[in-house]
Amino acid sequence: MIFLYMFGLAIILMAPLLLVFGRKKTTRNRREAALALHRAQLEELSHDLADGRIAAPEYGAAKLEVERRLLVADGSSEPAPDGNARFLLIATVVAVPVMAFALYLPGSTPNIPSEPHAQWVVKQQEATAQLQEFITAIKMRLASEDPNSPDASQGQAYLAEALSEVAGTITPEALAYFKQSLSTAPPKASWRPLDEQRIAEATQQPAQ
Repeated sequence: MIFLYMFGLAIILMAPLLLVFGRKKTTRNRREAALALHRAQLEELSHDLADGRIAAPEYGAAKLEVERRLLVADGSSEPAPDGNARFLLIATVVAVPVMAFALYLPGSTPNIPSEPHAQWVVKQQEATAQLQEFITAIKMRLASEDPNSPDASQGQAYLAEALSEVAGTITPEALAYFKQSLSTAPPKASWRPLDEQRIAEATQQPAQ
């Protein structure tokens, strides 16, 4: 069904080009266009003189200039159209839909296999194990720190963030560490905004 829609869309998009073939030949080369333009200018000058929009001296000077351009254009030569543009137009009308359909043919696009689920699970388990090691190391470090020191406050913030990462949410234990970290964090501590943001998020999430 999708191929029918694609075919219809291709016809609609190519319609302006297809209409060119049904038109009568009215295209002029540059010489014919220039002659037609200068003749029209002469007629316009005659109308302007008759209506009094320009004076006779101005009309005479403008007429001489247009006639000079007319003679130059009449003496120019240009090779006749050879139909090359028409051939290119036909090739374009045919090639565009064909190339569009070719993109959807089996084997026309590279097949990039997705990562096997088993490998993804292993990577997730490795990442979780590293976080657990990090949590254990921070807890051991905090046991030897002054609970009211800036170092302890920073460690509590990182510990709470790691606990939240493992659980996928801000657990009560992590929230307690965030609050403890915030209570002893210096006013300009870099981790203070993290504590405030996570505490605000915890108040908005469903109760555990």
